[in-house]
Amino acid sequence: MLKHLVLFFAILFLASSCKFLNPSQMIRAPKDYPYLPLPKNKDYDARLNPNDQINIIVLTNDGFKLLDLVGEDKINSNMMGTTITYRVEFDSLVNLPILGRVKLGGLTLRDAEAYLEEEFSKYYVQPFVIIKITNRKVMVFNGSDGLAQVVPLQDDYTNLLRVIALSGGITRTGRAYDIKVIRGEFNDPKIYHFNLRNIDGLKDADFLMQSNDIVYITPSPQVARNLITEIGPYLSLLTTALLVINLVRQ
Repeated sequence: MLKHLVLFFAILFLASSCKFLNPSQMIRAPKDYPYLPLPKNKDYDARLNPNDQINIIVLTNDGFKLLDLVGEDKINSNMMGTTITYRVEFDSLVNLPILGRVKLGGLTLRDAEAYLEEEFSKYYVQPFVIIKITNRKVMVFNGSDGLAQVVPLQDDYTNLLRVIALSGGITRTGRAYDIKVIRGEFNDPKIYHFNLRNIDGLKDADFLMQSNDIVYITPSPQVARNLITEIGPYLSLLTTALLVINLVRQ
């Protein structure tokens, strides 16, 4: 009976232990996964993506009056221009007054501003357009349970190292040599790999982040802790069973 009991718990343990070493790890990749090469030329211009919230300031006379009277630091003032807040829809279209639905998704801010200036020139004299994305953010998983957070992108030049710093840095259980950046749609994502453990990887840390990027720092498997957590109840039950059997025999 004792052998059968031990065999039962062994089978139960093996059946439940396939993923117990590191159950919280996500986005696993095989060793030979073909990560995309890092872009050689940095794209300093932010691009408009679906679900982006944008503020649009439309001025006439090429913006001369606003800049001349209140100064460039007051460019967001609504006294002499029209500020419009809209969302880039799932199909990259933005529904604007007068123009209707126009496709801005995928364009850089510079290209989108030039496009709207051309379109608004049909209705205004020398239109001057300023676009600002108000909800740019990045999700960061720091390599430990319960520490994922959303980091706002305050400017267009926020790189990977700054995002990691804003999120609190890499935790003790995070692997600095195994960092993934996931970009684009989930059905066809672009995935980049970074190794920031050595100083040679510092040149890659200047990778510019885009809105809705995901930074995933792979956690190290906590073998001892997870082993005790997983098999502790089984050992306790087995010990109790063996004690009862021993008492019955006596």
